[in-house]
Amino acid sequence: MMKARCPICSKTFEADRNALPPGFPFCSERCKLIDLGRWIDGAYSVPGPPADRDPDSPRGDAATAEPNDALDDSES
Repeated sequence: MMKARCPICSKTFEADRNALPPGFPFCSERCKLIDLGRWIDGAYSVPGPPADRDPDSPRGDAATAEPNDALDDSES
């Protein structure tokens, strides 16, 4: 058995090294979901250089492609 500390609530708990609980390193499902919510809300971030692309713009070739006028039958 090893002692571990939950990164959310700081509760100390014991875990078997050979059979870690499914939510490890969290002490409970509640603490696991709190951590997930913090990632989703942007409270956590991974340090690094700023991204070159605009995060609000759509990704892929379709975002930069011109509309195809040949498919527009309204002007014929």
